[in-house]
Amino acid sequence: MTRVTKDKETSKIILVAATGMEVKLLTNDCETIHAYSDHLKTYRLGKNNFDILLSGIGLTFTTFSLTHTLLSHSYALVINAGIAGTLSEQLKIGDVVCVVEEEFGDLGIESEAGFLTLFDSGFLHPDEFPFENRMLKADGAEIAGFLPKVRGITTNISHGRDSTINEIKNQFSASVESMEGAAVFYVCRYLGVPCVQIRAISNRVAPRENAGWNIPLALENLKDRLERILTEHS
Repeated sequence: MTRVTKDKETSKIILVAATGMEVKLLTNDCETIHAYSDHLKTYRLGKNNFDILLSGIGLTFTTFSLTHTLLSHSYALVINAGIAGTLSEQLKIGDVVCVVEEEFGDLGIESEAGFLTLFDSGFLHPDEFPFENRMLKADGAEIAGFLPKVRGITTNISHGRDSTINEIKNQFSASVESMEGAAVFYVCRYLGVPCVQIRAISNRVAPRENAGWNIPLALENLKDRLERILTEHS
């Protein structure tokens, strides 16, 4: 689908984060150049400019704010960045990964037999645009080729109960869980803007007492990887 733009500004990178906390270490190293609003600002890192959009937490806020921004401004790449929980034993707290495939983990129908996605229930064809074999795929992942590539799942709930966590692990083959990733991929695929998702592992998807949270470590590592990407590609 062709993207509609309403200005003539130079195409550049926009970094989308749910909260300011997730990019505070990055913005501390940057110069603020311009503020379109409280949630959309232009920053300079070295010689490179880029925008940051604070989208809000979850699918609805992210879908609205990113769609509104992409219909008003022109960008060459969207980077969704933030922390995430891991469903994989192979990932460690503090690891930074590139999510290259996403799916909605709580969009569907609950039956006595369990949860059915819209694909399982026949409401969507697995290859109906913008999906490919049920998945939403990143079109700009090459920018983070130095990071491990993983599959993600997006839900409006940060899971912390054994029963639901086990259901997710049994039904989906995702390595990380976030609350925004699939929304970013969906919007970008529809509007024809390349996108990539960079996530730092802050915890295991487990009951809180077993999750091993280390947000400061995740944020520090996230900042380092984002600065490398932005310095090389902005």
